[in-house]
Amino acid sequence: MKELHFSKKYFQKQVFEDIEAKVRVEVSETPSLNITEEEYSLRVTTRYEDPDAIHRNYAIEHHMPPSRHNFPHLQFKFHTEEIGQFRIRIDIEDSDDYKRAILGFIYKIKNVLEDLERLRKGITNEVLVLQLVNQLEKEGDFLSKKISDGIKKYSLEFNEKRGTKDKLSKLSKNPLLLDFLGKENMQMLSKG
Repeated sequence: MKELHFSKKYFQKQVFEDIEAKVRVEVSETPSLNITEEEYSLRVTTRYEDPDAIHRNYAIEHHMPPSRHNFPHLQFKFHTEEIGQFRIRIDIEDSDDYKRAILGFIYKIKNVLEDLERLRKGITNEVLVLQLVNQLEKEGDFLSKKISDGIKKYSLEFNEKRGTKDKLSKLSKNPLLLDFLGKENMQMLSKG
């Protein structure tokens, strides 16, 4: 049994807000002592205006039954960009795999925050413990592989099935999601 609790170690702030720059980042985590018996969630939410309001929600989580999606997955909510909510199921063997996937998620979140630097310089360093996060590249690669395997095996799951082709088109044009999910994976989804 290994405790899965990472936000206090890798994030300097649970909430970052700059009213002048109109940027807000929230980090929330539901830790777990045993991933096979308890729920786990690490969620990073960004809100900003550039010039329109953009709300994005990134998460890696695992729900327990009777949830409709009671398997380890990445979840994204991009409603303001008309993509909506979608999930990528990832196969996890054990708590060590889950730890590596979570750390990979944290590594990938660094790019999300670096994108916000155009609105507020220094945000990445204020939110993340960069000295530690920069050491997670191998875990980022591990998660990229899990994402690729999950897309091949399960595809993407949208909450709203209507307009899936249009949503995939918008997804493929979103540079942050392309970076997070991988260009090759988006190409695979577009063809499927």
